[in-house]
Amino acid sequence: MTDIKVYGSGYGHGVGLSQFGSYGRALAGQNYVQILQAYYQGVFLQQYPDDPTVRVWLGERNLDGCQDVAVRSGTKALMRNLATDGTVVLGPGAYRVHYLAHRNLYRLTNLSEGRAVGSYRGPIRFVPTSGGLLGYDYRYYRGFLAVQTVNSRVCVINQLPMELYIQGVVANEMFSSWPLEALKGQAIAARSYARVTQRDGCFDVYPDSRDQVYGGASSETSVTNEAVAATARICAVYNGSPIIGAFHSASGGYTEDTSFVFNTSYALGAAPYLKALRDVDSEGRSFEGAAYANAPWASWSGALDADGSPQLEVGAIAAVTVLGRSPSGRATKIKVTGTQGEKVISGEYDIRRNLKITGLRLTDGSVYPAGILPSARVSFFGGACAQS
Repeated sequence: MTDIKVYGSGYGHGVGLSQFGSYGRALAGQNYVQILQAYYQGVFLQQYPDDPTVRVWLGERNLDGCQDVAVRSGTKALMRNLATDGTVVLGPGAYRVHYLAHRNLYRLTNLSEGRAVGSYRGPIRFVPTSGGLLGYDYRYYRGFLAVQTVNSRVCVINQLPMELYIQGVVANEMFSSWPLEALKGQAIAARSYARVTQRDGCFDVYPDSRDQVYGGASSETSVTNEAVAATARICAVYNGSPIIGAFHSASGGYTEDTSFVFNTSYALGAAPYLKALRDVDSEGRSFEGAAYANAPWASWSGALDADGSPQLEVGAIAAVTVLGRSPSGRATKIKVTGTQGEKVISGEYDIRRNLKITGLRLTDGSVYPAGILPSARVSFFGGACAQS
C-alpha cells in the first residue's frame, strides 16, 4: 500500500446504458423507451418476427478431462450422435462424457447407475424431452447441451432460442427488485447485443462479462421473465440494424464516448449511438445519486496498492500523474512513477487494469479489500503525486 489516495466514481467502462442510472431514471418516472433513447442516442425500437438460436459457451476441460451433464429428475432426454444422427434415450440422472482422443470417440457413462452407455464418433448433443431442463456445473439450462472438442479442449455449449437466453441474462445483470421499466430496458439492450454478436465457429457468446452474464434457467425470476416477455423480440436499432447494446454498472454521473474505451477498429469504437452523456436530471442531479438510485458506486475512495502492478516493471509505485482526460472526466493517459522507473499508460481499459486499489470504500460505507480500479473516472492525491 502507498499513501497515494484514490478518489473516483462509477463502475465499469462507462459506455452505453448505465444500470444504476436506468434504475434511477425508472424511479424518476421514465419508461424503458426514454431510458434506452437517452443512453443510445439516435436509436429507435423495432420488433423482429423471428427468435434466432444463440450458442453459449459454458465451459471447457483438457482433452483428457470429463464433462458431466445431468437430466433433471422426472424428465427424460435424448443423446444425439451428431456424426450419425443416431439417438439414445436417457432417463433422469448424471452422465459423464469422456473424450477418448486416441480413438476420436466420446464415451458416455451413466454415473447414477454406474454403467457405460456407449462410445460415439460425436460430437454428442443432449436434447431434453417435454420441455425438461439439463444440468451442467450446478445449474440447469433450457435448450440443448452439446459436448464437443474445440481447439484441443472438451467444451460444453448451450444452444437455445434467443428469448430463453435473454431470460437467463436479465436476471443476472439487474436486481429483480428494480422497477420493471429498468428491467425492460436491460432486456432490450441484452437482446440487441446478442442479435449482433455471432462468432465464427461453434459458439456466439460467453456467459460472463466478456459478453453478458448468463446463468441459465436456474437464475431466472418471475419479474425478470416478465420484462423479457413484455419486450419480446424488440431490439434497439440504428440505421436499420440492431445496435451493440453495451452497458455497465454505474457511470458516476457521466457516461463515456466509446472512442475513448474501445479501439476504433472494433465495431464499438465507431458506434455513433454510444456518445458521452451527462447522466443527470433537469436540475443537475445524478440519476445514480442520492436523489434517485443512491448507487453504492456513485463515488468511492481507497489507496493505491504500490506493489499491485508488477507487470508494469517500474518497481513500487510512488506517483501517478494524469496526462490526459476525456470530456467525461475519465483518465485517458497516465504516467506511473516507481522505484525502478516510469511508464506511460494510454487508454482507459489499460489504466483500470494496470492499477490496483485497496481499502475501497463505497458511497454506502461498504468496504472492499482490493481490486482493479472500478472506473477511469478517477483522481490521485498524496505520495509523490501532484493533484491529478
